[in-house]
Amino acid sequence: MYQLLGLVITLINGVLGLIIWRRLRAALPRHRRLVDALCAAGWLLLATPALLMAVASFSGLRALHRHTPDTLSMLAMGAQMSLLLYGLLYSVAAVARAALRALRARRPATSALAARASDGAAAAPLPAAAPLPAAAPLPAAAPLSAAADVPEEPVDERRRTLVVAATWALPAAAVAVSMGGVLASRQRPVVVRLALPVRREMTALHGVTIAQLSDVHVGNYMDAERLDELRDAMNALRADIHVITGDLLDHHVSQLELSTRLLRGLQPARGQLFFCMGNHEYIAARSASIPAIMKGLEEAGAQVLVDEAREVRLGGDRLWMGAIDYPSRARPGEPARRPTVDGLARALGQMRDDGAPRILLSHHPGTFRAARELPIDLMLSGHTHGGQISLGRIGDYALTPMLPGGLYHNGHYEHRGRRLHVNAGAGGWLPVRINCPPEITLVELVPA
Repeated sequence: MYQLLGLVITLINGVLGLIIWRRLRAALPRHRRLVDALCAAGWLLLATPALLMAVASFSGLRALHRHTPDTLSMLAMGAQMSLLLYGLLYSVAAVARAALRALRARRPATSALAARASDGAAAAPLPAAAPLPAAAPLPAAAPLSAAADVPEEPVDERRRTLVVAATWALPAAAVAVSMGGVLASRQRPVVVRLALPVRREMTALHGVTIAQLSDVHVGNYMDAERLDELRDAMNALRADIHVITGDLLDHHVSQLELSTRLLRGLQPARGQLFFCMGNHEYIAARSASIPAIMKGLEEAGAQVLVDEAREVRLGGDRLWMGAIDYPSRARPGEPARRPTVDGLARALGQMRDDGAPRILLSHHPGTFRAARELPIDLMLSGHTHGGQISLGRIGDYALTPMLPGGLYHNGHYEHRGRRLHVNAGAGGWLPVRINCPPEITLVELVPA
């Protein structure tokens, strides 16, 4: 899959690079050598990651990231996103131009027919003219040069300036948006606040807060310095309980050291830190084992919940915190995983029906389709990163080119009183975020 994706991106890079190169050469005829050099250097910067992925699958891309300085790696990813965004803008502009030409082609034909009809009705027949006497032949004229007959048309400098500006406009816009997205991926996480109503008589729960972190992806453009920023941002909220909804690690057990360093630095006010498994915890376990990953997380202070629930006592009241496993088939050598429906039944079966709020952690938000018919109050999820490039949201439908169509991409959803919040994540697949900043969710329990 990754090899095919790398091949497709390489082909797209080649086509778009050729378009940009030809347009720049036409717009800047006096600087063609400079254009050639810049386009060649830019294409090499873009082509290397995609070519490595086409040849060595995702491991090739990881090797490049591991042995390349973060600054250069992020620059390359930003440039790649710039080219893809340029391709999107260029396609939209080409479709708009084609539609405009089609409209213009219809207008002259319609106006010409109307003019011909009006001329035919208004014109009167003219009388036949008398024949003219034959004219004497003229002497042959001397041949004239083409330069003398046809004056040289002056260059419209204003039009040339507009052409050059238009040639630069789309690439410049793509670069500005993409590089802005690279910087945005490193910004301090935004805090998204969410209120969860609880019974009025449960006064010990009023004002209790839960901070959620998700999809950190340690090791994938996520170094120790960035992890310290996330730790400080979480602790600054002074939330009573912390939860992490999976994908703390990225792909290897070696990332467990930095992951546990982050966990040990978190300071929930009530001392409770809960964790649910994401798909990347299982990917990282391929280099060790699932018990080794879970043991490392638990030794760092996390309560790793897999299809189970825990009672959280808060004064004289309680809430229930549960989590289900990542819904996927187990690979050979891994313990079998329960189907999502069975995991939900097992976790909810450990929560008493006593009126206390029931909160469920699930890395994949798609499990809400099954959970929304069950007696839960709130599901906290991640996995999607909010698409990382967001074009907005219409109702329950988030618009993003990075994710397939469907529900539950980012933000808050509600179905007959059952609530879901999808955290946009703190890390990412690529170091680019456009209109989708890193996120920490803060849930506050309020009297109904």
